[in-house]
Amino acid sequence: MDTTHPIQAWFAQQRPQWEAWLHTIHQRPETGFEENHTAKFVASRLQGLNIECITGIGKTGVVGLLHGTVGVGRTIAFRAELDALPMQECSGVDYHSRIDGKFHGCGHDGHTTTLLAAAAYLAEHRDFAGTALFVFQPAEELLTGAQAMLTDGLLERFPCAEIYALHNLPGLGKGKIGIPSEGALASADHIEVKISAKGTHGSAPHTGQDAILASAHFLTSLQQSLTRILDSRDSGVISFGSIHAGHANNILPEELIMTGTIRTHSEIVRSSIHAQIQKAAESTTLLYGVQFTIHYPHQAPVTLNHMPAVEAVKNVASQVAGAENVILNARPLMASEDFSYFLQQIPGAYFFMGQDGPYCHHPQFIFDTDIIPLGASVIVELIRQQAAKPIS
Repeated sequence: MDTTHPIQAWFAQQRPQWEAWLHTIHQRPETGFEENHTAKFVASRLQGLNIECITGIGKTGVVGLLHGTVGVGRTIAFRAELDALPMQECSGVDYHSRIDGKFHGCGHDGHTTTLLAAAAYLAEHRDFAGTALFVFQPAEELLTGAQAMLTDGLLERFPCAEIYALHNLPGLGKGKIGIPSEGALASADHIEVKISAKGTHGSAPHTGQDAILASAHFLTSLQQSLTRILDSRDSGVISFGSIHAGHANNILPEELIMTGTIRTHSEIVRSSIHAQIQKAAESTTLLYGVQFTIHYPHQAPVTLNHMPAVEAVKNVASQVAGAENVILNARPLMASEDFSYFLQQIPGAYFFMGQDGPYCHHPQFIFDTDIIPLGASVIVELIRQQAAKPIS
């Protein structure tokens, strides 16, 4: 990877240090809201760089605050994630996870290291206007950490003009930077549907209600109707992954519970799917007499980029990586992120850093450390250029 850009060259020289950081984080993976060791490590690195550090935001979140020396400017935030996955690692690296059943299989250790590396550069080169805000978020995999930090007053305590985040993306091409124009990641609504019925003996179904048959009607009518009410050019999918009911082969159960997920890149489509679920339930009740209880235990909105922020990432990425390595209007993913909650509050953008190897959440996934100088350089230039813009 080209490291001739002066900032990338600096990061290349610092490689032993930030690789050691990544190895330390990788070996001690912690899942959502349990990132105590990781948060302590991040805080100690920030403090060692003489960056103001605040801990315990959103339970285990960490924030670093660094003021430039060139004068008044805006505050620009960049977010990285602290948490790992509850899965076994099979990567074969010598710095593999030392915690059984936990693994940085999505690259959050790499994202955190990249942001720490950018913080190290800016701490040494404070000749920028405004303020850099380094946000290390817990529990991204639970889709609840961002909201926890917001509830804890993150933006009230540290008002900022814009916020950005990056994510590695195997398959995009090593050294490439992909920038979605609007919807970067899908919404993620967990849905739980309970069907209550008057149970009875299977030999006399007319004396009760059949929750299992009703669920079959609900599922097929919902899926079929969605193909007719949604524009086929829009992305929107609902999938049910579990159905539980009954204990005997000849008894119609009194209760059935199914759980699933809804994903889309459009809030309009998301609302349409929610409405159609209710209509499918009502029609099933009319036909079979059963009662529905529909619950959404966890929800995350679409990760929607703001166009001025997208333009800022495009300009910086072209300067740092070369325009030939920037993929504009990058295709959004159906994966989801609670970074969407930040983007509902303030302008910003989410973009991808290409790498090779197995996809995220694969037991053999390895974060490619070669992309850290590029990612950190983009962070540095984004903060420097966006913080220097006039305060509106």
